[in-house]
Amino acid sequence: MRLAFAGKLVLALSFGSAAQATDVRWTSTKQPAEVLGMPAGEEEADDVLRLTCLKGGAVQIGLGGYKSLGKGKSEPLSVALASGTQSVTLNGKSVHSKNFEMTGAFELRADLAPGETKSLIGVLTAGQPIRVSGGLKDQWSVKGLKPIVERFSAACVKN
Repeated sequence: MRLAFAGKLVLALSFGSAAQATDVRWTSTKQPAEVLGMPAGEEEADDVLRLTCLKGGAVQIGLGGYKSLGKGKSEPLSVALASGTQSVTLNGKSVHSKNFEMTGAFELRADLAPGETKSLIGVLTAGQPIRVSGGLKDQWSVKGLKPIVERFSAACVKN
């Protein structure tokens, strides 16, 4: 699993239209240590982003709950995230989302080694709406996200 920086993507997206961000409700859990982002006001929705702390400080990413993210048959998938001047490209595979039975949607799933999370954490704590591109086009609000990600990151390093 590799993270590729998308500097040109940031420049290109910064000149795009300022679309309304999807209102995301950010929460966390302690056991397991997770960051969860769910569309606000939706009861049976998939998380748009889920970070789960694995043993040794690795992080599993579940980005999705979208029908446009592949076919759920482990095919390769790439999605870029950008916020402010920070950006990261996530490469993983398309799998059934955690709530597939209710939504019929798919997600990008990838595991990041402890040394591979810095760029992702940078995007999630930049404080500006997160622009999503590649296998998916969206924009997420970030209200309350920064302290949640900082607590998650600190707890995961200790894991």
